[in-house]
Amino acid sequence: MLEENRSRRLWLVRHGITRWNSEQRFCGYSDIPLLPEGRRQAQWLGRRLSMERIAAVYSSDLLRARRTAEIIAHPHSLQVNITAAWRELSFGDWEGLTYEQIVQRHRRQPDFFTDPVNVAPPGGESLTDLVRRVQLAFTELVQEHEGAIVLVSHGGPLRTLLCGLLGMPLERQWQLCLDLGSLSALDILPPVEDTTPVATLALLNEQRPARLKRVPAQYEATNESPLDSTERHKEGSIDHA
Repeated sequence: MLEENRSRRLWLVRHGITRWNSEQRFCGYSDIPLLPEGRRQAQWLGRRLSMERIAAVYSSDLLRARRTAEIIAHPHSLQVNITAAWRELSFGDWEGLTYEQIVQRHRRQPDFFTDPVNVAPPGGESLTDLVRRVQLAFTELVQEHEGAIVLVSHGGPLRTLLCGLLGMPLERQWQLCLDLGSLSALDILPPVEDTTPVATLALLNEQRPARLKRVPAQYEATNESPLDSTERHKEGSIDHA
């Protein structure tokens, strides 16, 4: 007789779009709210997950993630578990700047764009710093609740978590496409003794259907319209918000 499947679902949600995302500004610890399009993305996520059995919802404490999580949690009558541990990577002195502005103002710190694993922006975090934070937060998350969990966070922490659980080198994290307002999922088996949990990627980067992304007339001349979901840094290695 086959052993009963004891896996549990971890839903991974990247928050909806903000103005800084639309302007391609580096946004780590800065607390920027959702645009109307970001709220529509969150509402789609709420509908998408409304029929799933959800035991708990976790979120970064930053407004863009927290508001997305609240919309998802509402149909389940759940309170959101809010923690700073799931914040985006801190970009320090680069917060709010575009890549072009960083190059102009901080010519002596280019190494982050070629070695983000070991080099941090001035006053910020490296990916190695982020890994430590994410690993601890994930251990606490799976120990505190049974059943399926929704985690609403940011591009950096979510890709870092995926790399760790799927055995991918951190240097390849940028190859995981997680667009704003997207839904991914892992099925996780409990660890044996002190080993890392075994995870299977069940879903990656599901987004609101294109037919729902038509721009209402009142938004056509504003910065509140749906945008290209790719806001990756032109070098292809950094995509955090």
